[in-house]
Amino acid sequence: MANFAIIEGGIVINTIVADSLEIAQSVNEKECVEYTDSNPAIIGLGYSNGTFEQPPLVEKPSGAE
Repeated sequence: MANFAIIEGGIVINTIVADSLEIAQSVNEKECVEYTDSNPAIIGLGYSNGTFEQPPLVEKPSGAE
């Protein structure tokens, strides 16, 4: 089993688990891309050129716990 992002218009619209890319795409009839922990897919963010967009890092203000 592998994790796949469902892509529509360059945006991750959902994620699924499937046995193969072919199964993932046949079930959804949309572009699917496998993702990993090192290149995670986040619903609502973009996908382009093999890379998933990541949320901006938020720095804690100094003194915050």
